[in-house]
Amino acid sequence: MESQAKKIVRPRYRFFDDLYINIESIDQELLSDWSHKEKPILKHCVFKEEYENESRISIELSGAEVYDTPEAAQQEADDWNEE
Repeated sequence: MESQAKKIVRPRYRFFDDLYINIESIDQELLSDWSHKEKPILKHCVFKEEYENESRISIELSGAEVYDTPEAAQQEADDWNEE
């Protein structure tokens, strides 16, 4: 049986369906073109440890989960890591 990847909790800026390590990592042209429809929002994200140093993570492709509170995110990570 394979061991599953450890999940971690990190704050990331959500802009559409991607998570960014900071505002500066969002393409400025993309940000200015779509700022009337979407604003980057700081969220608490749970994702596989292998993505920790990525400046941009696709929510859909990575299986990342997004939470409003750090407590909810930590509970999800703890539950996953205990399995």
